[in-house]
Amino acid sequence: TYPDGNTEIETATVIITVIADNPSIELLKDGVYVDTNGDGITSVGDQIIYSFTVTNTGDVVLTDIIVEDPLPGITITGGPIILQPGESDSTTFAGFYTLTQADIDAGGVYNLATVRGEEPGNDPNDRGDDITDESEDPTPVDPADVDPNCPECTVVILEQTPSLELLKDGFYEDANGDGITNVGDVINYAFRVTNTGNVTITNITINDPLVTVVGGPIDLAPGASDDLSFTATYTITQADIDAGAVFNLATATGQDPNGDDVTDDSEDPTPVDPADVDPNCPECTVTILDQTPSIELLKDGAYVDTNGDGVTNVGDEVVYTFTVTNTGNVTITNITIDDPLVA
Repeated sequence: TYPDGNTEIETATVIITVIADNPSIELLKDGVYVDTNGDGITSVGDQIIYSFTVTNTGDVVLTDIIVEDPLPGITITGGPIILQPGESDSTTFAGFYTLTQADIDAGGVYNLATVRGEEPGNDPNDRGDDITDESEDPTPVDPADVDPNCPECTVVILEQTPSLELLKDGFYEDANGDGITNVGDVINYAFRVTNTGNVTITNITINDPLVTVVGGPIDLAPGASDDLSFTATYTITQADIDAGAVFNLATATGQDPNGDDVTDDSEDPTPVDPADVDPNCPECTVTILDQTPSIELLKDGAYVDTNGDGVTNVGDEVVYTFTVTNTGNVTITNITIDDPLVA
């Protein structure tokens, strides 16, 4: 505007180029099992250590980047960080998770993490939109180990070692209290079952071809034992007493978390004389039966007036009778009588 009030107008064209931003982010999550106590067995208290690689795969700077993981009990350390476009970080974030029995029973730990960052706002005072990505597992796994409900989950397979131990002990009982091992006396059997593996064993039963086992089924957590649930009683036969012992095995059977059978044949926890071990069944429970072999002979003689003359004469006879009694508790065979006077 000039002093005289006239106005001069000049025009110009301004070209504004708008570049659309494409923010994006990628998260890789890998897990490594750690045998914390160094016992060589996957057990409760061992750990999984997770490593995270975060990459800015977009074309804008991302700020306030954090990693979140919904796995109960996991601890995530590190961050927040800033990443330029194309920049990666694989050292800042780490995760630490302590195994539970449920994890070992499941045979693995499956889970996803999420990375979250912020894109630039429209002006310095604006907060930009959150940019997120769910993790993927960078380590290839057997397709059979992939969770169909979470195919992108990080998978850490846990070794399962299911096993049982069965101890069977036998205790002789003098049923009639006469102090002698007789037919009709009994052996009472006690069973102790222990879960010696690292997974829960369910539906445990005991089968014994000699007796009917009462009790069960039961479940056992790793390391747990049960010596009260199962019992059995056996009635002694003459064949047992003649043999001098009763030898037999029982079998414990349960199912691991995969539904597979886990079995163990019993062992005798009570040491026995090596001479009393059955070589055909060295692990058999041995219950020694006291043998008391004895025999009694009664001999009676009766005079016979052979010629009937009423006079004891040369040629008359003495007829002997013998009563043999087995006064012991075992069968006596091949019994003969020897008499130096007569045949």
